[in-house]
Amino acid sequence: MQKRTNQDYQTMPWKNGGGSTTELAVFPPGAGIDDFVWRLSRAAVHVDGPFSHFAQIDRSLAILSGEGLVLHSDSEQRTSAPVRLTQASMPYQFAGELPIFAELCGGPVIDLNLMTRRDVCQHYMQRLTAGEHHVSATEAQQILLYCAAGTAKIRMSDGDAAELTQAGDLLIIDEEHERSGIRLQISAEEDAILYLMRISFLNLGESNHGPLG
Repeated sequence: MQKRTNQDYQTMPWKNGGGSTTELAVFPPGAGIDDFVWRLSRAAVHVDGPFSHFAQIDRSLAILSGEGLVLHSDSEQRTSAPVRLTQASMPYQFAGELPIFAELCGGPVIDLNLMTRRDVCQHYMQRLTAGEHHVSATEAQQILLYCAAGTAKIRMSDGDAAELTQAGDLLIIDEEHERSGIRLQISAEEDAILYLMRISFLNLGESNHGPLG
């Protein structure tokens, strides 16, 4: 189990000046935008604009601050209604190839974005609030737990423990025994907002997952 905080991240401004991206974690360590298996980032969005095109990538998006975004699909069929995301919304999953235009609801937002390479792994992101959460991710080889607000205590099935004490804290948890999955208990305080992300590799023999540097 590995913990990261805001002091560990680097922020990069967008070339078009419309915002910035803070990379929280990437696998394999040191991978770039063209060769990552998965990538977790936080973006500050200042203006309306199109999402970048990511072939063979699945994405999940959640709003951390601000009034929110309206996502318009620019597909040829135009059959999908716009999707409005706010801080209270569940994470929204979509294909990276889908042409999407993001419209700010009323000012800048900060979002949380998980991307996984479709032919290597799958992911599931969920939003957790106050209470006791027992996680039995028997299918997952890695779990990411991000603190958006409040505090929480985490205890692993093997007795390891950690705390998330401020917004921006991130835990990275790796499966210790092949094909056994990950089990943990999360005690989230009254004001806590957490995002739990499960990552499952399609071919464990090729995943070579392990601690992130």
